[in-house]
Amino acid sequence: MRYFLLLSSLGWAQWEVIIEGYKKGDFLSVEHTCDGGDIPLTIRWKGSPSNTQAYVVRMYDPDAPADTFTHWLIYNFTGQEITPHSKGLAQGYNDFGRAGYGGPCPPPRDEAHRYVIEVYALRKPIQIQGPATWEKIRAAIADKVIAHTETYVRYKRQRR
Repeated sequence: MRYFLLLSSLGWAQWEVIIEGYKKGDFLSVEHTCDGGDIPLTIRWKGSPSNTQAYVVRMYDPDAPADTFTHWLIYNFTGQEITPHSKGLAQGYNDFGRAGYGGPCPPPRDEAHRYVIEVYALRKPIQIQGPATWEKIRAAIADKVIAHTETYVRYKRQRR
């Protein structure tokens, strides 16, 4: 997408996303995965552009066997923190086929997978018809993104 090249020249390099309890590249504890309680992460960000009207948050696995795999998709969010107890979230469909959070669950024999959390700052909220999938949301935000930031954590299943 073209806006990535523009961001550094616009001065938003200080915008960052933080996953509570984790640094970039840390391994997730089992409680946030399919092997544990599948508890959503607490995600917050700071330093986003002041003219942001809404955010899209996506958690995905770029190391999935057959393309990227979306684990969590939130759109038209207006705050700067999402917790497991957040109410009223507009949640899109993950690639498990359901709306909401689906924790990391890589194949047991795979090496560690990365789980990218990306946040898009939008100049205005988006309109989605029907089930909100990443494909629909990506198309809807194409001309509305003013900034983007991301981080990642990792997870490797224990062989049983």
